[in-house]
Amino acid sequence: MSTIADNKKAWLVLVLTITIQSLGSMVLLIPPVLIPVLSTDLDISTSNLGLYIACAYLTAMTMSVCTGMLLTITGPIRLSILCIASCAIGMLLFLLLPSLPTLLLMGAFIGAGYGPITPCSSQILIKNTPKHRLNLIFSIKQTGVPLGGVLAALLIPALLEVMSWHSAMLVILLALIVFVCIALFTPKDWEPENTVMTTSFKTEFINALKTVFRTPALRTLALSSFCFSICQLTLMTYAITFLNKELGFALVIAGMLLSFSQVSSVIGRIFWGWLADRFFSPWSMLVFLALGMITASLAVYSITPDTSTLFIALFFILYGAMGIGWNGVYLTEVARKSPEGKSGSITGVTLSMTYLGVVVGPPLIGLISEYMGSYAYGFLFLLIPLGIALLLLLGTRKAF
Repeated sequence: MSTIADNKKAWLVLVLTITIQSLGSMVLLIPPVLIPVLSTDLDISTSNLGLYIACAYLTAMTMSVCTGMLLTITGPIRLSILCIASCAIGMLLFLLLPSLPTLLLMGAFIGAGYGPITPCSSQILIKNTPKHRLNLIFSIKQTGVPLGGVLAALLIPALLEVMSWHSAMLVILLALIVFVCIALFTPKDWEPENTVMTTSFKTEFINALKTVFRTPALRTLALSSFCFSICQLTLMTYAITFLNKELGFALVIAGMLLSFSQVSSVIGRIFWGWLADRFFSPWSMLVFLALGMITASLAVYSITPDTSTLFIALFFILYGAMGIGWNGVYLTEVARKSPEGKSGSITGVTLSMTYLGVVVGPPLIGLISEYMGSYAYGFLFLLIPLGIALLLLLGTRKAF
């Protein structure tokens, strides 16, 4: 009976963590989906979208390395609830006074909530999941990010068909508030006990940073994730604008095409991890994914108004599976290469490099696209960071 109860508890906790991850991801992507409307109503340039993403991920990067300290104050479930509350506050501020400054402020609040979610969910699952199911549960948990992307890409355009963007955002805000209220009643025995830091935050962070950059495999993983994240967020930030403004697709159709990439990334995250466990080394999978991202970027660059909608859908499916589906293999390998007992702090440091790519990438891609007159050139520019990541991986094969 206890085994059945433990399994049931593990799946319930998984539902909780995926819901939190999906909500955080969905809220983060609301402005990229809304930007065609916001650019008209509020005179916010689409290039400013890169600034929003930069603000969001700069705070996410900062909060991810602070998560260890925050977890000593409150447990991961309560901290996760506070993260969703932070996202809700950011949305409320923008709704009260819609403008570019409050859009950036919303990004900061959403980023502050988004940063700790992944480390929190890992700690929650480790405490509540039977060891023989850890790999499966963690792989499924990683699908929360693209699931949030699917929700944003499908839900927001659908709401815009029947209401204003103000009302659409208000519906999402109310959903966040309802979730926070329900999550407060999470059973107390799901919450891992708080741990006391044995070293100062500064010492812990510096030691983890040194470990990452002195260990060839970890260094390559961190730097490659910096490059891969530029590719990932370029799609999620500018796809709607590219499809709507340049190719003439209605917002609902553009959202549907973007959702295809999110769905394929959900499947990809699980499938690539399964392949890495059963048939190929993680290094081989990361090299394969880098090559796939290069191919996908070239495919999207080649799209013109005359390109078949079927081919466009296939290109976005490929892009999602490769350009968003790499995270599971990457995070698993980071944990495997980390010193015993240090996977949390090492993951925090490598994730800060991942987020740094997001801070730098979208604004740069936005500026290049605006200067060149098309977002197609932004996707073409991705060949540079992706080529660097591929060279890094090929140069450190023995370290894996």
